[in-house]
Amino acid sequence: MNITLKRMTLIALPLFLTACGGGGGGDTSTGSGGSGSSDVSSSSPTTSLVNTEDIVAARAFKFCIGDAIQLSVNYSGSTPGALHVYSQADYVHANGDVDVDPLSRLTTIYPDLTTTVDIEINGNWEQIYARWVPMSSSELEQTFVVTLNQASGAYVISF
Repeated sequence: MNITLKRMTLIALPLFLTACGGGGGGDTSTGSGGSGSSDVSSSSPTTSLVNTEDIVAARAFKFCIGDAIQLSVNYSGSTPGALHVYSQADYVHANGDVDVDPLSRLTTIYPDLTTTVDIEINGNWEQIYARWVPMSSSELEQTFVVTLNQASGAYVISF
């Protein structure tokens, strides 16, 4: 036991002294006597900082860029399912088919429970995407692209 303890001490002591001890590989060519410090002149360009009280916005400026739309679902099928609404497309195929970004889901609509929902959207979005997922394999999944260009803010998805 003592032999193992001595060997561990002999191995650990040099590592400890090296880690805590010196180093000091600073540039000593500046004539500072090897203290490791050197004179550094600032070469970064000076920029004038703007104080927040100097920032002025127009009276009509608003941080809110959200718009409210009303999305209605006109489902003529008989299979229950869910209509997931997304803000972004993950990939658009050459034939126009869209794969939605699953991380951008806004809401889910169950047409057998409700047919109209109000959604808060970003006013910069040009489109939203709706993905119908039926609860039965007898009906296919469908993706719809809703172009956000109605002044009334009312949109209908019929399928």
